[in-house]
Amino acid sequence: MQILVVVGFVVVMAMMPIEAPAAWWLPVVGAVGYVAVAYPLTRLVVLLGMKRVMGSGSARGWLGRAAAVLAVGTQVYLVAGLAALMACGWGGVVDGTFRLGRVPLLGKVLAMAPFVAALMLHWWAIGPLDQAMRIRLGQDQALMGRPVLPCWSRRQHLSFHVRHSLLFIAIPAAAIVLVLDSLDLAERAGWINGTASVAAAVTACAAVFTAAPMAIVRVWRASPLPSGPLRASLEAACRALRLKVRDIMVWRTGGVVANAGVMGLAGPVRYVLLSDALLAALDEDQVRAIFAHEAGHVVHRHIPYMALFTVAAMTVLWSSAEAVAGWLWPDGPPLAAEALAVPLVGAAWMLAFGALSRRFERQADVFAAASASGEGPAEAPGLSARGVEVFSNALIEVARLNAISLDQRNFRHGSIRGRMGYVSGLLARGAGPAVVDRRVALIKAGIWALLAVGIALAAGHHLAAA
Repeated sequence: MQILVVVGFVVVMAMMPIEAPAAWWLPVVGAVGYVAVAYPLTRLVVLLGMKRVMGSGSARGWLGRAAAVLAVGTQVYLVAGLAALMACGWGGVVDGTFRLGRVPLLGKVLAMAPFVAALMLHWWAIGPLDQAMRIRLGQDQALMGRPVLPCWSRRQHLSFHVRHSLLFIAIPAAAIVLVLDSLDLAERAGWINGTASVAAAVTACAAVFTAAPMAIVRVWRASPLPSGPLRASLEAACRALRLKVRDIMVWRTGGVVANAGVMGLAGPVRYVLLSDALLAALDEDQVRAIFAHEAGHVVHRHIPYMALFTVAAMTVLWSSAEAVAGWLWPDGPPLAAEALAVPLVGAAWMLAFGALSRRFERQADVFAAASASGEGPAEAPGLSARGVEVFSNALIEVARLNAISLDQRNFRHGSIRGRMGYVSGLLARGAGPAVVDRRVALIKAGIWALLAVGIALAAGHHLAAA
């Protein structure tokens, strides 16, 4: 869902300059209609999903596929519908007709409002399906003599997604937009020149990205992991890896979500988060394996490279799409090229981002399995049967706690079974982390090459326009 929020934000920012039509009320009606469709569309997903949860046999198979296809279609609608709304001049209505273009941040917030409203209706409507799936899982767990997992209420489900998907993106994005809008206003008023404005923008954006984790851990209601053997073990692993973190945090989810994450580019503002459900259900070896997976992302600098890839890919894709659109439609209306480029760039970037993310996840998986061999991550051990078993069991527990199938695919991670199979396959071939590290090193070199191409294309486009 975080990716969906990012794409929505990019669509609004890229298409905001499209002017409002003469009949300015048409985009307003379109915005209302866009929001209104989101709820019944999601309700249809819930209806099919509920029948699958309560059904049995072959019916569950086709109902599950239908629900999955419709769920993806709903997310496509949220993005494509927003792009269509912006193309019809919704941003121009906000900026021009409502005269909010000169007010820093406010205009962008109102332009995002239909998307945010549709998202919240989607989360509210999907809540009962999530609850039903967890109740069904709880029944299965009770029959096996295992503790029954808690469920969110509908309000708790909405609150979690607002904090963890929407505000996670909105807080740093809003801070950056406020700075950029204020600098643009100051430049228009003649208070600063263009060079000073660019320097201030770059400095402010860097500061926001650096400091954002300190705000987000509070929004996510995280608290420091209490002192004890587990914390001591994880801190020892950090010292062995020379991994600098500000703190190791317990991610409070009401005992519902079993997950972990790392947040922050630099040690003084870097946090490792382990959810409450994860800590309650996994044994110490499994928790250390999951922690090592997150540490692997930091050790191999996945976060900076993902950011670098995003800048490089967006630059290349945007410059290329604008050039193609200008060639196909040289006499088109203003910003026609941008309207065509946005969906093309968004689709291409998401496919490439997902593939890169899954490759980085595999490297972190192998790092975690190797560290679970008992030798300790600092010695960079090879894979062992014990390490692969510990890490695989941890993944199986995470799948069980989150009520997901081992074969269910994830955009950024792939399937749990696929991840376990990849690590086990390396062990069977007598390979280890070095094989994966070499492959990823080539990918990182490709990212630098992509950035060079993007800079060249952007420079050429700027010179042509001048």
